[in-house]
Amino acid sequence: MSPCPACGAPLFGWLLVKSSAEGSPNDSVVLERCERCRLGVAANLAPANSASALLGFARQIPNGRLELRVANRASVQASLGGSHWAALEPKRRLYPTPQSLPELAAAAGLEIEELSCARRGRGQAWMWQTILNAFTFHENFARQVRAGTLHPGGARSRLKFGIDTVVTVLAAVPVALVSAPLELFAALLGRGGELVAVARRSES
Repeated sequence: MSPCPACGAPLFGWLLVKSSAEGSPNDSVVLERCERCRLGVAANLAPANSASALLGFARQIPNGRLELRVANRASVQASLGGSHWAALEPKRRLYPTPQSLPELAAAAGLEIEELSCARRGRGQAWMWQTILNAFTFHENFARQVRAGTLHPGGARSRLKFGIDTVVTVLAAVPVALVSAPLELFAALLGRGGELVAVARRSES
């Protein structure tokens, strides 16, 4: 049983993130969870590599600081969506929480100065898509179609694609009327879908 890279507690099986409809099954990733700090992490990510995985989310901002934007496993939308949470992607190896992010940052040589939830942007899009995922055959249908990664194949696939298209078009606005205020409220409570941290490189 692997230790959590944030708090050292044991990790347990969480779920399988499947590749896109046209991707290879080998692209699927098994995720594990920590019951203490609630971190979600890919089973094939060695604890020693968690720091570099976290730094992959960082971007430079003024005054020599870094901004980290990560999917929040302790969010309302993660709890609501479960395996249908729109932020789940095979390429994403870490799903931090407000409890685990400071420890992960420290291991990467960073000190968190500010931590909040984004009220706009990806968090809103993830909440909207998460709710829509409850009504479509394909996960993240709208996002995959926009990205050009999902196309109808055989007769059954074309039927599902057509149904998902109709459902998405008809439900887009009603779902947005629910998802937008829900995500805003969740962010105000510290349980938004996207965590935003401002960090400085530790001097020690």
